[in-house]
Amino acid sequence: MIYYYRTFQTLKNFLPYSNFHKLTSFQQIKNQRYLPKNSLSFSTNSKSLIKEIIKNQTSLLIKWSNSNSLSNYNYIWLRDNCQCPLCVHPDNRQKLLSSSEVPLDIKPISIESSLDKLEITWDNDIYPISFLHSYSTKQNILKLHYNHLKPILWDSSSIINSQNLWISYNDYMNSDKILLDSLRQLWDYGLVFIKNVPTGDDDDKGILNVAERIGNIRSTIYGKVFDVKSIPAANNIAYTRLQFLHCLKNSVTGGQSIFSDTFKAIQKLNFHHPNYFNLLTTFPLTFHYINNGHHMYYNRPAIVIDDYNDTLTVNYAPPFQGPIEFTLGSNDDENEINLIEFYRAYQQFCKFIEEPSLKFELTLKPSDLVIFANRRVLHARKSFDPQSGQRHLKEC
Repeated sequence: MIYYYRTFQTLKNFLPYSNFHKLTSFQQIKNQRYLPKNSLSFSTNSKSLIKEIIKNQTSLLIKWSNSNSLSNYNYIWLRDNCQCPLCVHPDNRQKLLSSSEVPLDIKPISIESSLDKLEITWDNDIYPISFLHSYSTKQNILKLHYNHLKPILWDSSSIINSQNLWISYNDYMNSDKILLDSLRQLWDYGLVFIKNVPTGDDDDKGILNVAERIGNIRSTIYGKVFDVKSIPAANNIAYTRLQFLHCLKNSVTGGQSIFSDTFKAIQKLNFHHPNYFNLLTTFPLTFHYINNGHHMYYNRPAIVIDDYNDTLTVNYAPPFQGPIEFTLGSNDDENEINLIEFYRAYQQFCKFIEEPSLKFELTLKPSDLVIFANRRVLHARKSFDPQSGQRHLKEC
């Protein structure tokens, strides 16, 4: 998984620690230090953001000057999300107050607003104005979570025109700008290729360099890196969030790689069959792997959406799909109807996935490395003749 970090301006002139007192409802937290001026991740550009503050019985209403909109902040929510050093650790930014400790009948004693903060007296809690503004609308919350960066849906004709589909290994390793371009390509399209990655017999160095440029590698049941070869009784499974495939040798006839954007297939499914889309976001599928002393199991829908009905991930792995469990032992006619409807929906989804226009096909050459978002982009290959040459890839 990639974690995207963002740089914020720092909040200056934060209220001194000595002003925090009267923790009447909560246990005193001792040995806290002053909040460093460069550690709070909120902007100082809050001038005239608040136009009016209105108190009612259960919440605080803020009218914003930049939009004239009115936002409602429940008193319990405000107390639970105080940003002062007693409630958020000044060093590691971890929350120190449990939601279970907030009195359900809490009310403010006084409220004072300044340029960049809102001070509420029940424990002298502090709220940067920009923090409150970030939670004032659903649109602002989306920006806070980076969900405003929408994925770019693609098919075989459009993906080849994406600006950063191919990246040079040397540029990727030595330029932070090129690294950022690569990560943005992954975010937008779920697919990026790195060319001229060093190769060598059974050499993990190239793929490790590329992967660790992004972040730490999570070890699987195969270790950090494993081989992808044509061998009898192969038993490997790919399930990582980001998947890296490095081609070391490829002289066989056939074996072209195929990539497909499931988000594009979902868009078509939702447009033509919205009832099928809704069913696949709720119907529980079983995925399992039982082999070689390992047993992995999980139950989840094929399509996972967020609170705004946008697709987050796709769970699609037919070879590792287990028996559907929710109807077992049931004589309920409604369950039977739902099961049949699920198969109709699933088969229609698969038809969209298999459309030739959605398949991007190419032959990986030695030194090529592909990174793809495994919960969005499907990967397959065509058959090849193992007697015609060698084919060896590294994967993590």
